[in-house]
Amino acid sequence: MTVVARVAGTPIDVADVDGREAALRAGPVAPTLPRERTGEGRQLRRWLVQVLVAERLVAIEAAARGLGPGPELASIAPDRAAMLGLGSVAADLLARDPLARAVFVAVTDEVAVSDAAVERFYLDNPERFRVPEERVVWDGTTRWVLRRGERVGPVEDAVFAAAAGETVGPVWDPLGTHTFVVEDVRPGRVRSLEEAREEIEAFLLAPARRRAFTAWLDRGMAARVELAPGYEHPGDPGQPDNTHRH
Repeated sequence: MTVVARVAGTPIDVADVDGREAALRAGPVAPTLPRERTGEGRQLRRWLVQVLVAERLVAIEAAARGLGPGPELASIAPDRAAMLGLGSVAADLLARDPLARAVFVAVTDEVAVSDAAVERFYLDNPERFRVPEERVVWDGTTRWVLRRGERVGPVEDAVFAAAAGETVGPVWDPLGTHTFVVEDVRPGRVRSLEEAREEIEAFLLAPARRRAFTAWLDRGMAARVELAPGYEHPGDPGQPDNTHRH
């Protein structure tokens, strides 16, 4: 048996890497993979070792905590940008493995966003919390809220020039002729920090939890994993196939 890595003393065999690579080369991503026995091909195998090691760390943690399958991926990383922020190994792991998603929830459960971080985000992003002018209008059949900038043209000009209680029209635009009653005038404003606090916390918490998970994974790699020569991390500057240099 050729050992490529040990996780908490348990070996991962080269046959595991061969099997994972064969599955990739037989699948839909095969045309994008580097040729075998090249520097890039060896880097792919190093990356696969990282994936196998991460799977083993997750399995150990899930067993220790008695965890079952976790939530859907969208609740953890809802879009491509979130997946990219995780890094390739963690992203691949979370996309494929329900146990990894359960571990994600468990190891990031106590992550919180500080009041200082919320306040800093609020102060740094004032436009995000700006509410444009609004008018509550009634056209005889429908009542709705019209925001400044939603209906640029003569209708918007007339509605936003009117006071509460005034009738506007008839006004023509490409959709036809319109008559409105302006029922209420709502000036533009900036939402307060307290109004926005819950929204900001949710916005900041999701990436904070993703960072916490990758940090947990990195700590596990450092503390519990031994890599055999030739199967170093793809980014290790000491291995010969790492062509990225500063």
